[in-house]
Amino acid sequence: MFPTQDEAEKRAFAIFRSRARFVVMVLVMLCLTSVWSNILAFNFTIICIEGETNDTNLEYFTNSTVLTSFEKSFRTSIVALTALCANIPVSLAINRFGIRTIFAALGLISGISTILMPVAIEAGYAWLLVARGFQGLAFAGNFPVIGAFCARWAYWKQTGLFVSTLVASVQLAPAITMPVSGALCEGVSWQSVYYIHGSVCIVLFAVYTIFFRNSPAKHPFVGAPECEKVARQKCTDKTVARHVPYMLILKSPAIWSVWIASLGNFAAVNLMFLYSPVYLSAVLGYSEHSTGISAALPPLAQFAAKLLCGGISDRIHCVSEVNKFRLFNSVAFFGSAFFFIVLGCMPGDTKFANMLLLGAAAGALGVATGGFFKAAPVLSQQYSHFVTGNFSFMHPLTMFVVPFVVNALTPNNTQEEWRVVFFIIAGVEIVTNLIFCLFVRGEPCEWTKTGFSHSPSVVKDVEQPGVARQEF
Repeated sequence: MFPTQDEAEKRAFAIFRSRARFVVMVLVMLCLTSVWSNILAFNFTIICIEGETNDTNLEYFTNSTVLTSFEKSFRTSIVALTALCANIPVSLAINRFGIRTIFAALGLISGISTILMPVAIEAGYAWLLVARGFQGLAFAGNFPVIGAFCARWAYWKQTGLFVSTLVASVQLAPAITMPVSGALCEGVSWQSVYYIHGSVCIVLFAVYTIFFRNSPAKHPFVGAPECEKVARQKCTDKTVARHVPYMLILKSPAIWSVWIASLGNFAAVNLMFLYSPVYLSAVLGYSEHSTGISAALPPLAQFAAKLLCGGISDRIHCVSEVNKFRLFNSVAFFGSAFFFIVLGCMPGDTKFANMLLLGAAAGALGVATGGFFKAAPVLSQQYSHFVTGNFSFMHPLTMFVVPFVVNALTPNNTQEEWRVVFFIIAGVEIVTNLIFCLFVRGEPCEWTKTGFSHSPSVVKDVEQPGVARQEF
């Protein structure tokens, strides 16, 4: 007999209650994507604005102010500077209040500052820096949110999948923003880029605020079996989870190897996603619309690689965990470095080949989702919000440095000048990967284990019998 409509609905709802974590994961990924998209939109609209003025030294087409090289770099780096300054306060706030309230507030800040960006641009350089600064403040929460979410919502056998999906927001954002911004700039106006991005951001975070909860146990759509599954092999004691052993973490070579690897990764990521529109437009000569589509190819390649390799790393059992970290990270970093070196050796008139090599470098780097990205929550467990959260320090740090390096080395935007940039990034990737492979380990650090005393004030033997459903 076929089930009745009521029976079918009940069965579907029961399935949803046992898989709700995946829906929540996708929602968080879209919110992370929106915050990063708002930042990247500026780098594309600069091409549109300068195209209208026919002068790459002008700040914007309504003002004839000529910018110095430092000022042009700083308008990009100010996002990173504010994110760096906000990193520790935001991480502490997330540790104290959870990600539902803090992330929602940061998302609102990002949306409003993006909508007001055209006003800030036309008001003057100082107001532009203020608006960009607020975007950087919002971005400071992205990686602490990833760490905290995986610590609370990810089933331990699916850590790679959850981490890869959430960090793929770094690639999904430019894959969406570049072609959309190109179409809006060419078909409507550069101002519409900010209005659309900011409005979408506010809508997404409104849904997030209503639907999200800090732990599966508090979510009305999450059933008891799913709560028990997610809670396995985790510390569920709030006091212990919030008492972060900072000194022990900072003394761990394995954790430092993860952070150093992230520097190599984000140096390449920020080069590709902040400056690929510039390289494609100024060096290879693509039009605005073509630049938007072409600039989306590298992040799309990396997005696909991240999702694929995150799931694969969870399913490989014939290799030890530490060797999986080394294997995935080496394929990512050495592979990306190889394509950067080849790209640097190419002439500037081989447009299509150069674009493919840039996409290949990005795609190879996506394999790192099974490397240092996955190692961070595996090593730090309940303290992942701090360890993974410090990616929000490494990312803006490289975001701050890369514009100054690129603008200093590429004043005329020639292939010969960009060759030096590509070689430098390749060298950084090779060195940071070697350090990671040398010091990484494959099991959680000692200070994550139940009963480990972090200080005299921490009570030992906190493990409770059975499975706890409380928030941690």
